[in-house]
Amino acid sequence: MTRRATLSTIALGIACSPILCCWITFASCCCPRRLRSHGGSEDKRRFEKRQAMAPRPLPVRPPERAVTIRNRSENDASELESKELRGMVLDQSASKLMQLPLELRQLIYRAAIGDSVMHMVLKKHKLGYIRCKDPTATDCSLEYSRCFSRNTWSAFAEIPDEPPPTDGDVLPLLLTCRQIYSEAVDFVYSTNTFAFADLDCLRYFSSTILPHRWSLVQKLDIEWCVSWPIYDSLAQTVLISRPALYPPHDEATWEGTWRIISEMKNLRSLRVTLMYFDVFRDSSCEERLLAPLRQVTLPNKFDVHLRWPGKEITDGPFRAFRPATREADNSSEEWV
Repeated sequence: MTRRATLSTIALGIACSPILCCWITFASCCCPRRLRSHGGSEDKRRFEKRQAMAPRPLPVRPPERAVTIRNRSENDASELESKELRGMVLDQSASKLMQLPLELRQLIYRAAIGDSVMHMVLKKHKLGYIRCKDPTATDCSLEYSRCFSRNTWSAFAEIPDEPPPTDGDVLPLLLTCRQIYSEAVDFVYSTNTFAFADLDCLRYFSSTILPHRWSLVQKLDIEWCVSWPIYDSLAQTVLISRPALYPPHDEATWEGTWRIISEMKNLRSLRVTLMYFDVFRDSSCEERLLAPLRQVTLPNKFDVHLRWPGKEITDGPFRAFRPATREADNSSEEWV
C-alpha cells in the first residue's frame, strides 16, 4: 500500500504540474500587484523621498548683489561707478594676509582649500562635501569606505534628515570677506578633485553652482554601482514591476549624466569605477552601457575600471581596466 500511495502521489504531481505553471503565468499577467516584489515598492518610496529632498534650483542673483568683486578696468568712468558695480567693500589693509603680495596669498588659498579630493554628498535641499582622508582619489579605498559609510550616502540609501556634519573646512575661509572670496573661490573648483558616488549628486552639482564655476572643474572621480536590469530589454520585459528601474539607476539618468560630463570644456582628468553584481550575459548590454562614455573625448587622462570580467576594450577614448587586467601604475600621475 505504501508503494502504491507513493506512485500515486508522483503521478498526481506530474499531472498537476502543467496546471500549476498555467496558474502562475495567469497570476503574473492578471494580478501584478499581488506578485510585485517588496524591493520595487522600496525603490519607488526612496525615489519619491529623494525627489522631495532634492537641492533647490540655482537662484537668479541680481548683478548688484554679486559676491565676487569685479576687476576694475582703466576705462571705468569713475570710482563711484566701480563701487556701485562691486557693492560695499571694507578696507582690509590692516590684515597681515592682505599685506602680502597677491601671488603669495594665492599660494596660501590653494594650500588651504585646494588640491584635495572632495566627496560630494546629497543633503536635505542642498549639497555637501566631505574632504577625503587620503591624498588622492586613487588612494581612497573602494566605495570611499574610509571617508564615510556608503550605506549612508549612496543612491541606494535614503537621504538622512540630519546627516553628519560637512562643509567645515573650506567655507569659513571663503566667508571671511568678499576680497578673500573673490581671490580664493576659483581654487575650490579648478584644483580639487570632485568625487561622486551618486549620479543625482553630480547632476545637481552642475546645476546649483554658477555656470562659470562649473566650467572651472578639471578633475572628476565617479564610483557607481550599476543596477540590473539596465540596458537588458529582455529582462525588463519579463519583470512585473514598472518601471524596472527608478532614477538615478535608469538609462535616462545614466545617459543624461554623461551628456553633462561631455560638455565640460576644461575637464582634464576623469576616473570612473563601475561595479555590477554579476557579469553581463549579453555583451551588447555592456556596449550600450559604455556608449555614453565614448562621447567624452577631452580629458587627457580617462580611466574606466570595470569590476566584472569581460573582453578587452581598445577602441574607446578611455583606458578600460578589468579584474583580470593588470591595472597601470598611477603613482606617477596625480589624482588630487
